[in-house]
Amino acid sequence: MANCSRIAEKYGYEGLRFVRADVSRDALYDQKVDMVVTLHACDTATDYALHFAVEHGAEYIFSVPCCQHEINSSIRKGGELDIFLRHGLVKERMSALLTDSIRANILEDLGYRVDLIEFTDFEHSPKNLMIRARYTGKKGTEGRALAAELADRYGFEQTLLRLSREDDPS
Repeated sequence: MANCSRIAEKYGYEGLRFVRADVSRDALYDQKVDMVVTLHACDTATDYALHFAVEHGAEYIFSVPCCQHEINSSIRKGGELDIFLRHGLVKERMSALLTDSIRANILEDLGYRVDLIEFTDFEHSPKNLMIRARYTGKKGTEGRALAAELADRYGFEQTLLRLSREDDPS
C-alpha cells in the first residue's frame, strides 16, 4: 500500500489513496469509495467486500475470489445439479463456479455491468477468475430470484445472497 501511495503522489494523483482495511470496521467503514479491489479474499471475505463496495457506492469492482467453501460445505442433493455433486473434486469446482455466478447475478441486479474474466493463464494459478464490475444503475430482479431458488432447492448458504436479501426492503 505504501508503494502504491508513493507512486500516486509521484504522479500527482492527490485524491488517490490505497488502504488495506477490514471492510466491516476499519478506516473506510463510513466513507464513500470509488473502487474496490480484492485479491484472493478467501471464502466469504469476497462476499463482505462486494457488499461493502455496493453499500459504499463503488463505481468499479475488481475481485479475484478464492477458496469458495461455503456452498460446497452446505449444498445437498435435490435436483438437476445432482450429477455435479457425486464426486468431491467436481462438487468443489461446481460450487466455486456457482458461488461466482451467484455473485455476478446479484451485482447485476444491484445495478452493475459484470464480466467474469480469466485474468491470468490457468497454468499460473487455478484461481484465475476475476469479477469485473462497473456501476450503471440498471437494476434487475432475476439474478437474485434465481439464486434464491437454487439456494432453497439445494439447501446451501451464500453470504452475498443473504446480505442482499437483508438489504432488500421488499
